[in-house]
Order: sequence, then structure tokens, then C-alpha cells
Amino acid sequence: MANVLLDQGALERFEVEPNLVGFRSPALTELGVPHAFTTRHTGGGLALELDGSDGSHASAERLHRLVGLNEPRTLARVRQVHGAALRRAPGEPQLSPPHADALFTEHPKDLLIMRVADCVPVLLASTDGRAVASVHAGWRGLVAGVITRALEEFASSNLVAAIGPSISRDHFEVGPEVIDAFRAVDLSEVVCEQANGRDHIDLRLAVELQLSRAGVRRIDTTDRCTWRDRADFFSFRRDVTHGNSESTGRMGAVIGVAPRESSPVR
Repeated sequence: MANVLLDQGALERFEVEPNLVGFRSPALTELGVPHAFTTRHTGGGLALELDGSDGSHASAERLHRLVGLNEPRTLARVRQVHGAALRRAPGEPQLSPPHADALFTEHPKDLLIMRVADCVPVLLASTDGRAVASVHAGWRGLVAGVITRALEEFASSNLVAAIGPSISRDHFEVGPEVIDAFRAVDLSEVVCEQANGRDHIDLRLAVELQLSRAGVRRIDTTDRCTWRDRADFFSFRRDVTHGNSESTGRMGAVIGVAPRESSPVR
């Protein structure tokens, strides 16, 4: 693959209050797009809201404060299935969320949410801030084409992307069937072969490659690892697969279109 010139920035950790902490993208902030990658310091409200359990009102209020919104928006979600399906947010409350791994909206009253606990969260926005998407990109979704599917929904390829905290290459060991799946979709660059032990995959690099090949030139990212940086993040592989926990929490990738009064920085 030929080298491409990317404009890259680093996600910034920010704190609204001691138990309301997230990461944000400088590029999306410049566009006036409300967004955040949540952390384990966002509190239990995120899981309550997404599960439809008691306390959803408090959860919505905390998410709005985290992304800096004063006016309430409809929280749009899906039932994530590690595939490549995308849904457009309906602009109204959902009784039964559809199965998908990407959400898109141009509606000013939507706030999109995806949940992750090792998979790569990706936020996308048009450069006028009027169209946005939130994507859940695990290894199955990546090889199935979830990033490409999300990009296709935008009218222009002139987009801004933010790649959130996920499991790092050093902690994502996989079997030969996963290696073969990435090589089959022209992502051999993300394979890290190990002389002793199982090979590893760099999921964040896979997302970056798919975005850059599609023409996205402004990509903010991070080196934070959900497994390694346990003070900030939940990790399914660390806590459940290789730990003693029966379950673990989730972080969220949250985004909405820019408020109409916003004037994006060009």
C-alpha cells in the first residue's frame, strides 16, 4: 500500500467532575460535535441506560453533561452483534433496538451510543458537523467491513475520525483463523507474528488503515489500552476471559451532530 499523508492528533483525557471522566478528539471538538469516549469513571449510569434498567434518567443526564449538552437528546442504541450492519437512528425513543454495529444520524435530537470493552470504538463526522456515526469495530466486524459500511452512509468522503481506547496489539493474541481472516481482506500489516506463542493483531491499526484507504485524512487516535490501563478502562479479556470475573463493565462511544448554533472551525 502506498503511504498516505494523514493529519493525526491525540485524544485528550478530560474531567467534568471526579466520577465523570472521558476522552475526546481535538478534531471533533473543533467541529463543535458533542462526543466522548467514556471511561470506568463515568459511573454505573452508562450501563443502566443502555440496558434499559432503573436509573436511565440519571444515566442520560450524566452522558449529556459529559459531552457538554444542555438540551436533552434521544439516546440511540443498537444490539451489537459483531457484524457490519448499520442503522440510521430514528430520531425518537426505541422500544426494541435493532441488531447492528454502526449507527448514523443527521438528526439534531439524536445522541448515538456504542458500547465496548476491548473492541475499537470509532466516531465519524462530516466536516460541517451535520452528519455523524458511532461504530463498534471488533475483529469480526472489521473483516466483515463495518468501517466501510459506515463511511458509505456519508454524502462526502471529507470526514473526521476518532479512534478510541481499545485492546492493544500486545494483549490481543489470536488463533490462525483470525490471522487468515485479516490477510484475506488485505490487512496483513496488522499481523504481528510471534516466534514463541500465538500471533497478535493490531486492531487500531486495522481501523486506521481502512479509514485512510477510504480517503479519511484527519484521524485522531490514542495509545491507551483497555487491558493495560485498568485504572481507566474495563476489559473483557482481562477481567473475564483471563480473570476471575463473571462479567465486566462497558465503555461508550458517544456522538451527536453539532448544535445548529455551532460554527465549526474550518
